[in-house]
Amino acid sequence: MRKGIREKELEYQECITSAPSSTANLGPGYDVFGLGLNALEDIIYLKVIKKSKNNSNNIIIRIKGEGSKSIPTDPERNSSGKVAKKIIADHDLHKYDCMIEIEKNIPPGYGMGSSAASAVATAIALNKIFNLDLNDTKLLNYAAEGELASAGVKHYDNIAGSFFGDFVIVRSTPELEFIKIKSPKDLTLVVCVPLIDVPKMKTEFARKILPEEVPLKKMVQNLSNACTIVAGFFNKDVQMICNGIHDCIIEPARQKLIPGYAQVKESSLQAGALAFAISGAGPSTIAFLNSKNKGLRVSDAMKETYGKLDIKCRTFICKPSNGAKIISIK
Repeated sequence: MRKGIREKELEYQECITSAPSSTANLGPGYDVFGLGLNALEDIIYLKVIKKSKNNSNNIIIRIKGEGSKSIPTDPERNSSGKVAKKIIADHDLHKYDCMIEIEKNIPPGYGMGSSAASAVATAIALNKIFNLDLNDTKLLNYAAEGELASAGVKHYDNIAGSFFGDFVIVRSTPELEFIKIKSPKDLTLVVCVPLIDVPKMKTEFARKILPEEVPLKKMVQNLSNACTIVAGFFNKDVQMICNGIHDCIIEPARQKLIPGYAQVKESSLQAGALAFAISGAGPSTIAFLNSKNKGLRVSDAMKETYGKLDIKCRTFICKPSNGAKIISIK
């Protein structure tokens, strides 16, 4: 690792970045598939100040917006803070204080990649402001540190989707590799967020309930479906993508955590969705369509179904995103 930077190399003191929402797994692609969504985005306002004495640095986090009261500001328990601490430690940047303001627009804990978006935007801002010249793989490795705060483990599916945008395949062994595939232009998504209470460290809990052993037959089914999804993205064929969005391993274990999952799935498919899945670890769900015109009909069906269950929800009709970006630097 490169150790430290000279003061003259610090050209900037403030950087604003954004990273979009995302969905992970797409059914059978557990911890492997990520898809950036242009539904919402988190924005990071980073400011660094050089201290007069080279003592331990301070990371100050302020949060505003969606779910801000439920998100810890302790850097050790915050996705942006975890990223900043790791980058500062690895590059000997302790002579700088970092002030991170997080504008949350993605609801935390609902399966839309909220922690991933904040982590990605923070990694990009620190890389730019300190002129670290980190490549994409190193940046994503740092961003994945943020998932330790929410999931207890580093995982890259939401991170990759938010960073790159579009559809991303994560190959984690023997070396970390990301394969981005442009999405079909007619691919439309409808995300449904049930407004229910979610437990703290929800993602970690949702991972613990998964089976440790999987029958070979189910593994083959999921592998076949995952390959079909990849082929669909390569061929820009929405119907082929949707043919593969069937999961016989993760969905059966997690759907019991989502009230009304079976009913919302059925009503979405009847309203014109070509496929339906849990978004990440839930409780949000996501419908896949080949026409934006059908999006409103599916959205209405989701709301109506949850309404019958006395559960309020929010829906987002969206497209694959273009990924994270730097908004300004000065």
